[in-house]
Amino acid sequence: MKLRSPEEPEANIDMTPMIDCVFLLLIFFMIAATMSKVDQTPEVKLPIAPKASIPEDLRNRGVVNIVPLGTPAAGGATSEDMPFIVYGQLMDEPGLVKAISERRETEPDLRVYMRVDRNAEFRTVKRAIRACAGAGVFDIIFGTFQDKSAGGES
Repeated sequence: MKLRSPEEPEANIDMTPMIDCVFLLLIFFMIAATMSKVDQTPEVKLPIAPKASIPEDLRNRGVVNIVPLGTPAAGGATSEDMPFIVYGQLMDEPGLVKAISERRETEPDLRVYMRVDRNAEFRTVKRAIRACAGAGVFDIIFGTFQDKSAGGES
């Protein structure tokens, strides 16, 4: 059995750089996860649906937000002429068709996630659906809250 001499220094590994890297990766993934979330306009109060379910495939979803007319938004308030909010900007129906068409050029299998306020008028929703169809997108899902107390599935 070989014994160490007292002059031989003990080998130490400095863990500080590894801990720094772990924290940097953690911060990166937290920011990336936050940025990949849906374009959620806080003014939208989603309707409650007892049988709501979460779609299995959420990829390639373009988000269209519809709030009641007169709701303040970036660049003014929603009006009969500009009722849609996409990427935080107010848009009219031709603008919505153009925005969806442009995104569809880069993502041919684009689908639309429509977040409609529970107090929005249906004729506005109908215009948004017509705009999606005009841009060639027919796969649309509507955002709702799941009401677990009313018999909704978990």
